[in-house]
Amino acid sequence: MSLLQGLEKTTLIKNGPSLRQQLEWWIARTHHKVVVARLRHFRQQMEQDMQPDSWTELEAPVVLLFSDICDTLDLTEDEKIDVFGSDGVPALTANLETRIRPITKSGVLVNERQAKALRYTREHGELDLGIYRELCPFWSDETLRLDLAGLVARGLLVKSGHNRGTCYMLAR
Repeated sequence: MSLLQGLEKTTLIKNGPSLRQQLEWWIARTHHKVVVARLRHFRQQMEQDMQPDSWTELEAPVVLLFSDICDTLDLTEDEKIDVFGSDGVPALTANLETRIRPITKSGVLVNERQAKALRYTREHGELDLGIYRELCPFWSDETLRLDLAGLVARGLLVKSGHNRGTCYMLAR
């Protein structure tokens, strides 16, 4: 039997990934690392450009954009921390906490504006429409009045006074 005839009868068994698959995986890992490095560099450049202010305090929520990018790329927690830096992680947490619709202790769902009103009333004792307008400047007076009326109807605030002398306090 010749060597060629022996090879023809031999069956090759695949023990692992092919060289092509290994190369594709290596390219993907390298690309992943490059993307993380570029995101980190972009954040560092923003930090430098924003001095003395923090990049996490921009009007548009850049931290949420970074978070979405990290989630889309399926980055690990360590990679996310690397991308966000020391200021970004707490800023992301704070930003997400303010975006979650708060539920009061009694289990009542309130909107963001109403949550601000309740927080302010808890801290300062009372709230009137003028102060509420300062807390939520981009909303109409009618919307703000309806918010406060809704909180009163749910028993979370108590209304006292009339017309311009109306103020709201936490219900006991």
